Amino acid sequence: MEKILLDTDIDGDIDDAICLAYLLKEPQCELLGITTVCGESEKRAAIADAICQAAGKDIPIIAGLDTALQPVPVYPAPDGASALAHWPHRNFEKADAPAFMYRKIKENPHEIILIGIGNMTNIATMLQKYPDASDLLKGLYVINGYFGAEVLPEPWYNWNSWADPLASKIVFESKIAIHRAIPLEVTDMLTVKTEKARAFGISDNHLMNAVFDFGNAWLESSKKLTLHDPLVAVSVFYPDICRFQRGNGRVETNQKNNMGATTFSPNWNGNVEVAVSVEGESFYRILKKTLQFHDFIFS
Repeated sequence: MEKILLDTDIDGDIDDAICLAYLLKEPQCELLGITTVCGESEKRAAIADAICQAAGKDIPIIAGLDTALQPVPVYPAPDGASALAHWPHRNFEKADAPAFMYRKIKENPHEIILIGIGNMTNIATMLQKYPDASDLLKGLYVINGYFGAEVLPEPWYNWNSWADPLASKIVFESKIAIHRAIPLEVTDMLTVKTEKARAFGISDNHLMNAVFDFGNAWLESSKKLTLHDPLVAVSVFYPDICRFQRGNGRVETNQKNNMGATTFSPNWNGNVEVAVSVEGESFYRILKKTLQFHDFIFS
């Protein structure tokens, strides 16, 4: 059993919702709390609560920081919030998410794994404000970075770094017993077209119906589903699902046209392990079994 804290920018981008659903259903997971980050974090907290209620779970949720340590031109509001009308949920006001994280970590020294699937603002603020948190954490797993050979179409494709470059830098430089990052070029291997993704959500499962209701608009506009965030959660409980390489990550915080860009230098003495590959078929098998959805074809 692993004690987990989840920090998320959950919205209509459906992979956050699938990640949360997985954690709610994973038998090895004790989910101690959820914090939300990015614009209108209160609405994001309400979405998280609606999904928790759909799973029959009462999880502590804190609406966290909705401003960045290093502001960027776009900081979006949650477009998935319109589906809140369809699902029971609590309403939230902003609170001190970094303090909540630290309190849970302090109460459970060397037992908590913190999973970050949004921009790194809450996590970086916690690490700065409470320096001993790094030593008290069992592990930190994040979706962050891009180290691929091809140039990204736009810097913001590397969203979790671009949305707060300074926070991303602080997190990449942190020294934690287990510190793993899964970058965009690896999660991009887990992509299906919208029509196949819909088969993924055809279910008599109340939880998955909620997940796909919140993500429907996003699926319509994107025409595909990439399972970025569920991969980091699965990798906590199935550590061989990805192959990792140890080294050092760096984040650009000065060049205006390259904000949030990440580079990685392999180094046996580095402070972070970065995923370089994923066992796609095994990943889908685990997700299907845990979430109990119908068959679909990975391509």
